[in-house]
Amino acid sequence: MNAKTEKAQEPVVEPVKELAETDYESLVLKATQPVVLDFYAADSEVCKALGPRFDAVAGKFAGKMLFFRVLRQKSPALSEKLGVTETPTLVFFKGGKEFGERLKGQAIQRTALKAQVEAMLK
Repeated sequence: MNAKTEKAQEPVVEPVKELAETDYESLVLKATQPVVLDFYAADSEVCKALGPRFDAVAGKFAGKMLFFRVLRQKSPALSEKLGVTETPTLVFFKGGKEFGERLKGQAIQRTALKAQVEAMLK
């Protein structure tokens, strides 16, 4: 069997999942792996532009970290609880606690996201 055939048989894992407000405690605060939350708005062009960069970093670190998107309109209580007032906002968690600085707005670069993720894995 060659490498291509073996790779095709691996299950497809979605690197980024949608997070429901009700799953915050179990999937973020109790996670054994570091977690990145992407708070977004469905109608935001900036959020749409961030999407592929977020997906690329999530794909690179799949299995080592958890990546979730949180639609602010569907999760107002969680957004308020975490003080998220701007989209996009990336919030990082390690050991159930917020880790490092949040990344916000159109200034989010893939390199900054990748650097923050790598820092969490140290």
